Amino acid sequence: MRVLKQIEFEARDDAEAMRIASKRLGRDAVILSSRPVKKGGFLGLFGKRVLIVTAGILEDDSQGIDQESRQRLFSFQQLLDMRKEVHRAVMGPEEDQPVNPQPQGVPVAPLNYVAASQAERAYAAAAPAPVAPGTKLEEQVEELRRTLDQVLRRVGSGGGYCGDDPMVRRLVEADVDPGVASKIIEGHRGADVSLEELLSSRIKVVGSDPVSAMGGRRVMFVGPTGVGKTTTIAKLAAVHSLWEGRRVALATADTYRIAAVEQLRTYAKILGIPMEVAFEPKDFEGILSKHGSCDLLLLDTAGRSAKDSKKMEELKVLYDAFMPDAVHLVLAANLKYKDMLKVIDRMGVVPIRSVIFTKLDETYSFGPLLSVLEDFKFPVSFFTVGQNVPNDIEVARPERLVRLILEGDGLG
Repeated sequence: MRVLKQIEFEARDDAEAMRIASKRLGRDAVILSSRPVKKGGFLGLFGKRVLIVTAGILEDDSQGIDQESRQRLFSFQQLLDMRKEVHRAVMGPEEDQPVNPQPQGVPVAPLNYVAASQAERAYAAAAPAPVAPGTKLEEQVEELRRTLDQVLRRVGSGGGYCGDDPMVRRLVEADVDPGVASKIIEGHRGADVSLEELLSSRIKVVGSDPVSAMGGRRVMFVGPTGVGKTTTIAKLAAVHSLWEGRRVALATADTYRIAAVEQLRTYAKILGIPMEVAFEPKDFEGILSKHGSCDLLLLDTAGRSAKDSKKMEELKVLYDAFMPDAVHLVLAANLKYKDMLKVIDRMGVVPIRSVIFTKLDETYSFGPLLSVLEDFKFPVSFFTVGQNVPNDIEVARPERLVRLILEGDGLG
């Protein structure tokens, strides 16, 4: 999917935005984003509210999207924008801005809508069998625990890189863990490849398109509070239901917060897809029976604090009841590496299949992401880079992350 033509204009409301977009771009116009602003007035008073709208024509390599889906996507985007405005009103304008805004010159690529090959479609349709409760699950969790212990000992030893290898130093300056940087370079000493090529070859991804990147039909998402997990799930639901034309259902086990349930329910209503609430693990029996024919069932779990080890144990019970094809760990890119390790420590009670990195637009430093992938051999599935759908959620690509690591903070 790519943008063939893009325009920006003002509109009084959503209806006028659609009319202007259709008039200027034709019936295939799509609202890419919109944000409310106040114009005119005196000293901030008596200004009128208008929408700054970005619209465009998208080229789809696989299939078109009907007018109803366009309207649903537009409404979904409006909800995201509204939530952002509410956050601004509550927290103030300063809190709404990224801690470290997106560096200039670093492109934010749209979701990679490369049409899935027949082999990839077949892989997604015949998803790998879920890990059975018991021995195999315990072995995977224990392996993760051993790896984590080794990494924590290495990181805990302290000290930065004091050598003179320019490639290692370049990675360390990009906030890659010194031990990880040394291991990467030492293992390929003398190889006739560039640093970019070397890093790209080591970063593994789940798939090259939205379908295969999910890792299966029944997918579970885990992660701490504040990483944008629920919103990311909703964005993926929008992509798969509206753009891929798949039958999608949502489920949530986050019954600790009424607001979280209602948030996901609102997203589902706008997208026109079913949503279920699992108040206890036994509820999954009915949910799986009811939605077993869906192409994709996405489970949101409680975004509890990574310090709450007792409640993290509940993830084991949810995993056994839901039996997912894949578990995606959602991590915010602006976390420090040690904080990421603490999250993995808590969330590692279930076998993590892959990682989704969110908030790439809120940091200059992307080295910790490479450290996590290198230390734990996780493949990465998706990136998120802002509030606009579908442009702000990407199928992960190795070269994209390498470019951010080496250039995102101005290293060149």
